[in-house]
Amino acid sequence: MRVMLAALFLSVAGLAQAGVLINSPAWVVALQCDGYQQCYASSNGSYTGNLSGARRFSDPTQAERFVRSFTSSIRDKSPQIQQINEPVCVQPDANSKSDKNGQPC
Repeated sequence: MRVMLAALFLSVAGLAQAGVLINSPAWVVALQCDGYQQCYASSNGSYTGNLSGARRFSDPTQAERFVRSFTSSIRDKSPQIQQINEPVCVQPDANSKSDKNGQPC
């Protein structure tokens, strides 16, 4: 009986502290690569055909600095800084009404 009550308490406490899924901006560098539908810079000298392998930045200034460090072979692939939105689980702010409308995570 005690074990069941403890488990119930822990599950209810976990729900009370659940996070909220929000979209968070990030910046990546898209490239034009032969043979790829999508192409992104993963380092200053390599690229990937998958967004999950792209190097991410928290602001466009960092992405621009990254582009300036490219080797000539990557620079020749027409780099374009793009903003993307990624889902991130955050703890809701007690004072924010917008966080309460998000999907729980």
